Amino acid sequence: MKKMRYEEEKKIYVSFCGSYCRTCDWFTGKIGKTAKEMLKIVEEQNGFEYLFKDKIDSKNLTRALGFLSKTSICSGCKAGGGAPDCQIRKCCLEKGFDNCDECKKFPCQTLRENPGVIKFHTIENLQEIKRIGIEKWINQQMNL
Repeated sequence: MKKMRYEEEKKIYVSFCGSYCRTCDWFTGKIGKTAKEMLKIVEEQNGFEYLFKDKIDSKNLTRALGFLSKTSICSGCKAGGGAPDCQIRKCCLEKGFDNCDECKKFPCQTLRENPGVIKFHTIENLQEIKRIGIEKWINQQMNL
């Protein structure tokens, strides 16, 4: 097996906020694959119209699943993927940081209030990276 290059991995796949791309459902393609499978089921069931006619708009459901099933895999925010207007990325790039934990204001309000940060526990990730080091942390993530 090829030896892991941890600093390279950090520069590319540990996002500015501290999420790890290789475990993200957008990065792995899981969201697109799941939407494709669900779209097939919805189409086989004629949009579930007979079950949920007053509860959901089956045309919009089908359209949304079709859109999600065709989405490309995210390359990660450091490789140009992710939300183009991400304030966390903008801040790190302006300050020349690889990650938010390099900032003396860590964890700032922008970071603490970001929904993705909350969902992916990225503040905790960055604190753990500082505590145990990038190599151990990446190895833990790869074994999840």
